[in-house]
Amino acid sequence: MSELKRHIGQKVALATAVFCALLALPAFGLFIWLWVERGLADTWVPSALAAVGFLGACTVVLYATSRPQPPLPPDDAQV
Repeated sequence: MSELKRHIGQKVALATAVFCALLALPAFGLFIWLWVERGLADTWVPSALAAVGFLGACTVVLYATSRPQPPLPPDDAQV
């Protein structure tokens, strides 16, 4: 079985997934800091958590998009 390779779009998606994951780390740190300093009643705390969730979801979706897929079978089968 041949090894599957990523095409350029999948490589861009993988790089962007890594970038989103790296951005999620300081956003999570900001969330923790705001939670400790201001408490859950402050509006910045859930906003920071929403940013962490958004960046995490972007990471997952972009990584799934970046995975190489096997080629489709030929379309010569008539039904």
